[in-house]
Parts: sequence; structure tokens; C-alpha cells
Amino acid sequence: MRISDLVAAGHLRLRYLAGGEHADREIARVYTTDLLHPQRYLSGGELVLTGLMWRRGPEDSDTFVRGLTGSGAAALGAGAALGAAPADLVEACRRHDLPLIEVPAETSFGAVAEEVQRAHTGALLAGIAQSRERHRRLMAELAAGADFAGVFSAAAEQAGLVCRVVSSTGRAVAETGQQPPRAERERIAEQALRRPRRHTADLATEGGPKRRMTLVPVGARGSQPLDGWVLAVEGETGARTEDGGDPVEELAALAGLARSLAEQRAADGARHAHGLPRLLADRRFDEAAALLQVSGSPDEQERARARYAVVSAALLPEPADPDVARRVLGELVADLPATAVASDGAAMAVVAVAGPAQPPADAPERRPGEGAAGGADVDAGAQALREEVARRAGVLEAGLGDHRLAVGVSAAVPGVAALRGAVAEADDARRLARLRGGRSRVAAGTELGSHELLLASVPEEVRASYRDRLLGPLVDYDRTHRSDLVATLDRFLSYSGSWQRCATAMHVHVNTLRYRIGRVEELTGRDLASLQSRVDFYLALKLHR
Repeated sequence: MRISDLVAAGHLRLRYLAGGEHADREIARVYTTDLLHPQRYLSGGELVLTGLMWRRGPEDSDTFVRGLTGSGAAALGAGAALGAAPADLVEACRRHDLPLIEVPAETSFGAVAEEVQRAHTGALLAGIAQSRERHRRLMAELAAGADFAGVFSAAAEQAGLVCRVVSSTGRAVAETGQQPPRAERERIAEQALRRPRRHTADLATEGGPKRRMTLVPVGARGSQPLDGWVLAVEGETGARTEDGGDPVEELAALAGLARSLAEQRAADGARHAHGLPRLLADRRFDEAAALLQVSGSPDEQERARARYAVVSAALLPEPADPDVARRVLGELVADLPATAVASDGAAMAVVAVAGPAQPPADAPERRPGEGAAGGADVDAGAQALREEVARRAGVLEAGLGDHRLAVGVSAAVPGVAALRGAVAEADDARRLARLRGGRSRVAAGTELGSHELLLASVPEEVRASYRDRLLGPLVDYDRTHRSDLVATLDRFLSYSGSWQRCATAMHVHVNTLRYRIGRVEELTGRDLASLQSRVDFYLALKLHR
């Protein structure tokens, strides 16, 4: 509703005191206040009604009006129940270019608010009546299986908006015009993860100046920002179309339906493949292959040459919804030939990757990552998968909150029968990623060293007990005395117990180093001349880091 339409309502008897030249401003809502500083309650476009109870002197008028204009208020309505609006208020409104309307004593603020609401309701109903059929048709096309990218592009161009939909990892879902570079899409995703509600932000573009964008989160039912999408619209938004609709919200609704349909397909696939981990563990490979729906050539030999890698992911601490890990992993491997399923607090995905041909059928069974002679099997397909997953996980860090993301990726293996070992390797790599810490960490099975594999396979409570029993006295001593016994022990072991080399590296006298190591031995009851004690401390320090 415009200001001029409200003043034209004769039964209200409103009149301009200042700013009549801005009569075409739109009133988004009505807000009544007698606070001197109401800015925190304003979001822009309000007709602010006040009884002037906040005014104690002429200087208050400028403070009040300046706060309203800074918050984007459309106009000010001053009640005349206590007398005419003071001249300093009129002057302040003129100075700050804010329309001032007098509300006579016989007109209640409630009547003004009802008039604005009535006008808005009428406009909305008229607009809805005109646009409902168009929106219903688009939604029906999506539900019937129409390509979302095409429907979205057509709807956005009709609304005159330049916009795109990206996933929580910056993956391109749909857009109008030219697709932006990946780094730009990732910045959009990170911004949306940091502020998971509709807002406007200035985002850097690839090789150009910052652009103003409105970001609207898009999710399926029960989803969260980590597995949702975001609608990014260039420029300021909020203006409604002539028919009363909000084109941004309509596009967000289209994207929301598409996201829900995509998640439904993913959930159906996960339910279909729910028994995959058990089938692999029981060596029921024919049934596992049927669940994976191995496709491609009808030629059995060609199908047998297919290579797979396993991705295992977990959120720490484990979220209340056990399906969150599966949805997050689904985003990490989205658009890849993958099947993701939930599995005992974690999630597992089997991904088809490119790789060398299958070895002879009589070759001995081996663990993923081992060559025929025990060396590393360099697999470009699995390496590319790990790098892609790691990049996507890095984008998700912006929305992890109190959680951490640990991911393990196995080496590529030939055929479904070898997936049993790949699952074990991916789980071990995930435990290694968890052990290494960080907001998100992706480890490959080929990174598993002997002691790291040992530590990763030990339950968390056992690792914590082992670490605290050995290093606890030193940590407590350092905290109490502001000393560096733990750091000194770490450096001492890194120099293989060499007193002179360690002292030189630490820039201390050898006697100082001997004193500190003596304190370590005294506090822990261990003899660092013993190889067993050195190994124990080395492993504990690995856990401490």
C-alpha cells in the first residue's frame, strides 16, 4: 500500500505535515512505538505510529527521526491526542526526508493499522489469484519429473532475475545465464552456511568487484543447512511483482520442491541398499551387486572390470538424527555414480571410479591399496575422488557448528567382491581422519601407516585413557607451573633422544634439557632411556596432538 492511498482513505482524516512529495512510497507494515530508539525492531518499509511519549525536548525529535530513516522506515505517523506535532519534529522530518502524517485524536492507531492490513490483504489476494495458476503449473511440472534446471531458468528469466541455485558444497544445481566459476559458487555456499536464513551479502566474484546478493536457504523436510541448497539472487530483492507475488519466494518454493524430490530419491536409494554392508560382510557378492545395480554394458566381462572406491563419513559428536551423516555424505558424492547408505552411526558410499583393468581371475585376494608385490597401487580415479570429497568437505566447514566431519576414502578395487576389503579400509581411514582432528578431515586408505592404523582402530575411550595416563601428569604440571614439559618431551623424542641436537634446536643448555627430562621421568615414573617408554610416549603424543 502506498502512503498516498492511506491518506486518501477519508474516514481516517489523515493529513501530511511534511514529505508529501514521497506519497508514492510503499508501506510494508505498521509499527507502533513510544521508544526513543526503536531501530532494533524495524526491518524497513514501516509506517511508524507514535504518541510522542518519548519526547522530552526538541533534540529528541532529531534523534528519533534519524533512527527511523537509518532503519529504512517509510513514513512517520504522529498522534494528535496530546496536541499538534511540535515544530521541531516537523523540521526533523523535512531535514531527514521522512514523510510525516498527522493522525487526529478521533482516529485510533488500530484503525490506521487495519486499513493498511486490509489494503495488503486485498492486493495479495488479487496477486495470488493471478499468479497461482502459473506457479501451480510449474510445481506440477516438477512433480511430474520435469528438469528442474530448465523450469528454474524459465521462471527466473520471466521474473527478470539473475540467480542460481547451488548446493551446500558449492555444486551447481541450476542457474540463469552463464554458470559462475566454482570458487564463486563455493563462496556463496559458505556464506549461506554461516548465516542459514534469508539475508543480503556482498560477495567477491572471480576476477571482478563484489556483488550484492540475496541468499535464501532451500531445504527438504527434515533437512539442515549441511545438506541443503541456497538460492542466490543478484542485487537487492524484496519488491513484489504487480500481481502481489514475491518472485524470490516463488523461485525458492520451486527449488524447495526440487530439493525434496531429490532427497526422496536419495532416501529411497538408501533404503533399497540398506543391507549392502551386511551382504559384503557375509560375502554375498551376487546380492550386493544386485543392490548396487551394476550397470553399463550387458557384457559380463566388461561389467566385471568395473572399479569401485568406498567413502565412509561420520559427524562428531554423532547428531540426534542418525540419517544426517548419510545426507551429508550424499552431498559429498553428489553427481557421482554413487550409492550412499547409513551404517552404525556413520555413512558409507560406494562410488564407481575409472581405473586400470581387473587383474587375472586367479590373482590372490588383496587389501585395497596393495599391489601384487605389496607396493602402492597408484589409482588416479580414487585419488581424484579423494580430492573432490576433500574440497567439498572444506566448504561444509562453515556450517559444522559444534560438529566435526571425518571422512575416509579407500583405494579403488576391481569388482564387487573386493568391496569387502574396501569397506574396512575406508572405515580405518575415517578413524584416522578423526584421530588427526580438524574441522573436517579426509584421509585415504593409502595414508594408513602402521602405528596410525593401530591407533585408529582402537576405541576412543581406550585412546583417551592411554593418553591421559601417560601425559596427564605432565599436562597438569604445565598448566600449574606454566612450563613446557610436554613440548620438551615431544622435541626430545623427535631428535631420537639426542641431548645435544635437541638442546641446540630448543636454544637451551644441555643441563636445562636434562633437568626438564628428569622432571618428566619423576612425574611419570618412566625411564626415557628405555625404548619401551619412548615408544609409549611417542604414541601418547600422537594422540595428544
